[in-house]
Amino acid sequence: MKGSSRSSLKSCKRILVKIGSRVLNTGDGLNNRVIDRLCDDLSLLRDQGREFALVSSGAIAEGNAIMKIPASHMTLSKKQALAAIGQGSLIRAYTDAFRRYGYTTAQILITREDLDDRHRYINIRNTFTSLFELGAIPIINENDTVSVDEIKFTDNDMLSAMIVPLVEAQAMIILTDTPAVYRDDPRTNPDAEVLSEVKDIKARDIEAFSSDSGAMGRGGIKSKLQAAYHASLLGIPTVITSAYIPQAVSSVLGGEEIGTFVHPRKKGRLTQKNHWISFVTRPKGRVIIDEGAALMLINNGKSLLPCGVVGVEGSFSAGDPVEIKERSGEVIALGLSNFTAEEINKVKGANTRDVCTILAHECDEEVVHRNNLILKKESGQ
Repeated sequence: MKGSSRSSLKSCKRILVKIGSRVLNTGDGLNNRVIDRLCDDLSLLRDQGREFALVSSGAIAEGNAIMKIPASHMTLSKKQALAAIGQGSLIRAYTDAFRRYGYTTAQILITREDLDDRHRYINIRNTFTSLFELGAIPIINENDTVSVDEIKFTDNDMLSAMIVPLVEAQAMIILTDTPAVYRDDPRTNPDAEVLSEVKDIKARDIEAFSSDSGAMGRGGIKSKLQAAYHASLLGIPTVITSAYIPQAVSSVLGGEEIGTFVHPRKKGRLTQKNHWISFVTRPKGRVIIDEGAALMLINNGKSLLPCGVVGVEGSFSAGDPVEIKERSGEVIALGLSNFTAEEINKVKGANTRDVCTILAHECDEEVVHRNNLILKKESGQ
């Protein structure tokens, strides 16, 4: 995205908006006033030609407001059931609110596994493309009904960051229950400094912020900054601000000084594929390489050849993402393997010209091609 100031937001046509459980939950059910006010704002902007995808939490909180399950009885299966109960009310509230302006909503429920698989990931992107072509407003949430702890997103902030490339958003707005990001916790320090902007955000800087979250939410300011950091790597700016500000989204897109503006990375932005390899999909195994191969990858930008491989860990198929690490144990890169783990074990240390003979079939020469490989230092990790 050209430009990295708030004024650049004025030209953004497609925006990803995320709103969390805290502002949507009154304790007795959905905060329909917040939903109606947000949909009013988005609909008026939609009239002006803007496009939106909305990531909305709140299904579990709404389900619990209906069923009133005590915290002591809140098991994983209960939460999944509450998500199923509450999701209907959640999407109905958005559908009714947007229908007043003649706009159609579309419900999209995503699991971690959906984004982990490259084929399903691309299918989701194609679905978003078609929905925008039809003029619909996607309402997105994690599919908590089928997700289990091992495969859940950290929270919907991270779900938002992971789908920014799928939506092809030009900006992300995170609506929360605080006016902005503070340098200190304003609940314990009334004089805490408000950060109007964050330039050159780095992963290590985020650790200084609180990760406090509500009983029905999994986020916090830390997770919102992590999401903004991931978006910045793609060249996408983020604004974190309060959902309670009247016409908050209109104000942000008008370039007004509200909330915290997180600048996009200026140089070395990630492509959509490299973002997926680095942050979305999870490695299925590891390829261990010698010192010479490590130098060729890091200093010369080369592909990983069989001659530099000394070992394999895990079980994976051709096309799966793998970590590439030195014998010392340090992971230096991530990439998509051209071979199965078993095949790499057979050809490790071999000369490139002998690989197809060893495997007895036509194959690629590289274990991981440079076009499907990203160094850790390039991804900002």
